Amino acid sequence: MLSHLFLGMSLLGAEWVLYLLLGLSLLSITVIFERVLFYRSASDDLIHFRSKIRQSTLEGKWEDAIRLAETRMKEREKNSQDLETEMALVLLLRSRENSKFSIEALSELARDVLVRGKMSWDRNLSLLATIGSNAPFVGLFGTVLGIIKAFHDLSQQSAAGAQTVSTGISEALVATAVGLLVAIPAVIAFNLFQRRVKRAAAEAEALKSFLIYKLGE
Repeated sequence: MLSHLFLGMSLLGAEWVLYLLLGLSLLSITVIFERVLFYRSASDDLIHFRSKIRQSTLEGKWEDAIRLAETRMKEREKNSQDLETEMALVLLLRSRENSKFSIEALSELARDVLVRGKMSWDRNLSLLATIGSNAPFVGLFGTVLGIIKAFHDLSQQSAAGAQTVSTGISEALVATAVGLLVAIPAVIAFNLFQRRVKRAAAEAEALKSFLIYKLGE
């Protein structure tokens, strides 16, 4: 009973799997473009801001540093946020409001901001990883369905020969190729974005350590 049920489902062939892979491809491309725009926007003029913050704190110009951070925060309200501006502003303001903050307290305060910011930087990356790791299996599933259908068609047509089977199998193998075609860009983008996030987090950690050290002097 179950074998007949699954056979009936298999005879639908690989075409619906190709539509599924097409949908996954469009979803992957959408995520990739969204992330590219996000990271580009978030990193806009960040090197200059980082340099100015370090210079101001080295010279002891704390109010200038606060104004720099506040100005960038206002500019970034409608854009993607980086990992450093809010963290720097929170540390500078808290230190100004209460000079008795311990280094440990400041570190935990900065960590809270960084963790929340990193969540937005990591958004949708797991979706890319899922598509990249599973699209080949979806394509292979479509190929198996196509092969089952090809042999079933052969059994129903006594006059058909090897050409019928080879045609059906070649069409079924398209699903595997499409699955790989969907997976490869997703995996490449995921690895590149992961590296981008790790680099941004490392830069933020470096600025955090620098500011806490200067505030603790």
